[in-house]
Amino acid sequence: MLSTCRALALAVTLVATIGAAAAPKPASLCDGGLLAILNRPTIGFSTCAVAPHQVVGEFGIQNTANAAGSNLSLGQGFLRYGLGHGLEADINGPNVIAGSTVPVAGLQDLGLGLKWQFLDRPTLGGAFDLIQSLPTARSGVSLGAPSTTLNLDLATALGSRSGLGITLAAIDTSGFRTGGARQRYLAFQPSMALTNLITPRLQIYLEGVALSRTAPDAPGAFTVDGGFQYAATPKLELDIEAAQSTSDGIASHYFGLGFGIAV
Repeated sequence: MLSTCRALALAVTLVATIGAAAAPKPASLCDGGLLAILNRPTIGFSTCAVAPHQVVGEFGIQNTANAAGSNLSLGQGFLRYGLGHGLEADINGPNVIAGSTVPVAGLQDLGLGLKWQFLDRPTLGGAFDLIQSLPTARSGVSLGAPSTTLNLDLATALGSRSGLGITLAAIDTSGFRTGGARQRYLAFQPSMALTNLITPRLQIYLEGVALSRTAPDAPGAFTVDGGFQYAATPKLELDIEAAQSTSDGIASHYFGLGFGIAV
């Protein structure tokens, strides 16, 4: 009887050991696969750099509407390539935009960027993004001048299924004053996103975003957005998003669909 008890105790210990080995604690916030790595569909950016020599593509479609009309943005492309040592190179767009709120339909400006992931721990992450937009589009669609964005991305785990992401963005861009004169201006865009894993493949998020100025002499805007992300496979993510925004007393909303893919 004693030997039987010892054998049973040994078996229980062995099963517990195997179970613990089969489900190790993540060594990084980025161990969540595409659900952690992708920037979309949030406005804020992920802290996770793409793995060395890997390509990740982010694509989507978004319809925005307000009292003045609506527009449709196609592509929303963001291509990311892992350079190694926490570095990645990015190509942003160009996207196609069309609708009643833009003078003409066409390709928007192209952007080039870099990400440096400087912090990668089990419960903490940090990165910088530098994105340079170039006036490659035609008049009526282009910003008409270069635009530079610098992000500080921070993330922390709030438990085994929840997380908090913060992006603090400084944007040096160009726009038109009320009188029609072009002027460069600096805007700040902080954002905060809460995520929660409903299942190992399905994630929900809610985000708040503030923009200090929408033009050189215009007030800011505030946006609340949320949606779902589904990891269809380890290399394919599908998402759906919706948002409500208020700028200068004018409310607008958008609805979008997209996907992320790793190669």
